[in-house]
Amino acid sequence: MESPRLNKSCDQCRNRKVRCIVPPSSDGRAVACTHCIKRNETCQFSNLKRRLRSRGIASQEGRTTTAPSTPQKGSGSFKTLSDLFIDRLLSSPSESPVPYDEFSVLKAHDDRVPSSGIAFFSPKRVDSLVKRLGNAHLRELVHQIDRTIRTRLLARPEKEISLYSLAKVQTELEIGSDAESHMQRYFEVLHPVYPFIDKRAFQEKAASSNLFQVLETDFAFCGLYYAVVALGCQYNGFGSFIPDNNRPWKFFQIALSRLGWILMSPESLASLQAITAMAIFTTSAFGHSLDQTLIAEASRMVLALRYHKSTFGEDSALCYRTFWVIYHLEKRYCFQARQSSVIADYDIGCPIPPAPDSIIGEYNWLLSSVRFSRILSIAYASLFSVSASTQSDDTLLASVDHVHTLLEEWRQSIPLDFRPKEHLQRRQLNDGASKEIALRTHYYYYHLTIALSRLTLHISRDVAKSENAMRTLLDTARSIIDLTRFIDVEPYTPTFILAVLPLSALFILFDFAIHHPTDPEIRSYLTLLDIVAGHFSQLDHASKGVIPSSYLSEFSHMARQYVQSVSKQTPTTGPTSDDPGARPGADETNGGHSANTPAPMLATATAIAADPTFTDTALQSPQTGETSDPTLMEGLDYNNLDSLYFLTPDSDFWAGGRSFDQFDPREFYGEIFL
Repeated sequence: MESPRLNKSCDQCRNRKVRCIVPPSSDGRAVACTHCIKRNETCQFSNLKRRLRSRGIASQEGRTTTAPSTPQKGSGSFKTLSDLFIDRLLSSPSESPVPYDEFSVLKAHDDRVPSSGIAFFSPKRVDSLVKRLGNAHLRELVHQIDRTIRTRLLARPEKEISLYSLAKVQTELEIGSDAESHMQRYFEVLHPVYPFIDKRAFQEKAASSNLFQVLETDFAFCGLYYAVVALGCQYNGFGSFIPDNNRPWKFFQIALSRLGWILMSPESLASLQAITAMAIFTTSAFGHSLDQTLIAEASRMVLALRYHKSTFGEDSALCYRTFWVIYHLEKRYCFQARQSSVIADYDIGCPIPPAPDSIIGEYNWLLSSVRFSRILSIAYASLFSVSASTQSDDTLLASVDHVHTLLEEWRQSIPLDFRPKEHLQRRQLNDGASKEIALRTHYYYYHLTIALSRLTLHISRDVAKSENAMRTLLDTARSIIDLTRFIDVEPYTPTFILAVLPLSALFILFDFAIHHPTDPEIRSYLTLLDIVAGHFSQLDHASKGVIPSSYLSEFSHMARQYVQSVSKQTPTTGPTSDDPGARPGADETNGGHSANTPAPMLATATAIAADPTFTDTALQSPQTGETSDPTLMEGLDYNNLDSLYFLTPDSDFWAGGRSFDQFDPREFYGEIFL
């Protein structure tokens, strides 16, 4: 059995963040480092802990998928049939998985990157930030946000909010004089996004003279009718950030009061449409988790009706469109909620029918949303599932590259006016449907980009790849915040757009600012933090304090104060980062990259690769020869240190003559990895 690898630095030097220098003994074996000898301390080298590994389930780097096989005769053993973890459990019942608590909305496990963009703060990451800031206020703030999301947003403490509590209230049917206006608004804005209703048939039935009798006897249509009216009522400006005595929720309660009869009736297209409309309403109701039950029920019913395989009759196209709308809803929800989908992609065999109402100019939104949902499904299965977490790093990186390729192909397939990473102009958002589809397209793309980049930072050994992932995260956060000016801070805006992605962008920029307070673009990042803090303050104001989000501005204040404190400690040895001449020869040092996109770490990596004799002497203090964290020592070139994102001062790596290809960023700066 291969002996465990030891850390390159002893435990004492690692804790002090200084270079560990071990003089060779007479027999060539390391005994103690010079610092421990000088301090008369015990010098101990702990075993190297590899991330995304756990003893008993982690596979070897070169592992290949086990081919299908049969149990060996007479052995009683059971060979695995695939690379799923369940098959390994069946083969070796004594194996046990590493449990991950994914109930928390905001917090993440130390050794696992989730698919959710908001699950950001692992214990180690919080510890790293607290250590740099010098106080525990951040830890308290993270706990406060997590409690707020899990209690005040997911449920109101003073009033139970659940399907049962809403549906048990028997409300009388009412047909308001403005119901037609609400329905028209729904078909203008939301029907192009979710084209699962036969618009003409619905409007004819809603305009019939005996509508009241139809609503009393046809439970499925009653549920659909009032869900549509409730959605349109929200978009007409009658919504609220909490379910109370506002008109949309009154209409929605009427729809829910028919849910019991709908579920007890035989499955039908009408029943499926009613539940789907209710699910769409709850996805637009800020801060409530009712959508989970309704989306799950819609997914169960559409599979029971077999719309994913075959259907007969003249409504087959409508059945197929309904299935694909539910497919889109369910896949997106599951990816964000960090749970597996109930719709098996390998068992789908229905076409994607035309949906003229979902085509905006040259953009076929229904087809595009389904394609993206399929990419989410692939990403979750290959990167974020339990079985994926037991794969080798090389296997995961190959899967990341594959998903990146699929995502880029999807982006390129979108017309220029709606394409993510392209400038979005107000003139392109000439109606409600165009605005909804444009924001969803951009934010869908950025959500998956964040998930892929975070995972790359977590597992990659390649410095250039990791640096690119870091810059992608920063660019994505910038784009998300730039788009907040187009967001309607209204109850009908999906939580994903209104809060989740802007909060993810805030966390990314805050984390980078604390770990890189002298980055050349730090002023720009601080400004972006102020902008997104203003967005959440606006949300706090619009909700009249029901959504307490203004305190998120504390992240911006902490980052700005910390950057200023580091700036005061940094000696000025040349042009500042605000000086146009601060980075002379940037085009050469960046290897041809634009000076507006700083890549000094890549330039350093190139120099190291070209010069095997390169050492970290330039990073040492002239007084002691030791290297420390740039935020903890004085007299260092902060710009130089900050640029070297992964070449942190933990090592005798370069002095030991090891090649650049052997460099593993996780061994040197693992504590702040996403």
